[in-house]
Amino acid sequence: MKVLVPIDGSDPSLKALEYAIYLLKLTNPNADQSKNKRSGGELILINVLPQFHMPLGFEKPMKSIKTNQVVSLSQFIEEMNQMMETEWINKLSKIKARYTESESDISIRTTVLKGSHSSRAIAENIIKFSTEEQIDLIVVGNVGLGGISKIKALGSVSRNLIEISNRPVLVVH
Repeated sequence: MKVLVPIDGSDPSLKALEYAIYLLKLTNPNADQSKNKRSGGELILINVLPQFHMPLGFEKPMKSIKTNQVVSLSQFIEEMNQMMETEWINKLSKIKARYTESESDISIRTTVLKGSHSSRAIAENIIKFSTEEQIDLIVVGNVGLGGISKIKALGSVSRNLIEISNRPVLVVH
C-alpha cells in the first residue's frame, strides 16, 4: 500500500502521519517477519511550499540574506524561496529519520513541491502528485497551520482535497 501524508508542521498533520503508520501496520502485520524488511508499505511525506513572487514593476534594492550585499528584490525573493525549500527538506528528513528507525518495515520517502499560497492550488499539487505516484490513500490532518480548529472542523486544504481528489482521502481529527 502506498500512502501519502501532506505535512505542514502542524500537530494535526503529525497526527495524520502517526495514523498513516498505524494503518500501514494493520494492512501488513507480518511485514517485519518477511525477508524484505521494507514490505510493510510505502509512506510518502510531502510538503507543498508556497513560493513568493516578484510583483511587476516593483524592483528595488535589498540586502542579501546570504551575503549581506545589495541585491535586487527578485534575487532576494529567490534566496528566500531557496532557504524555505532547504529548511523543509531538512524538517522532512528529521521526521523521516525519527520514524525510519522505529518503523523498519515501512519504506519512507519525502518530497517538497513548489506551489502557491492558495489552499486550492496546494490541494491540486497534492492530487497531481498522488496521481503520478499512483497513491492508494491520502491521509491528511483536519486542519493545518492556517486552520482554527476550535471554529472549523476542516481546514481549507483538507476540504479541497476531499472535494477534488481522485484518490481516497482520510481526514484525521
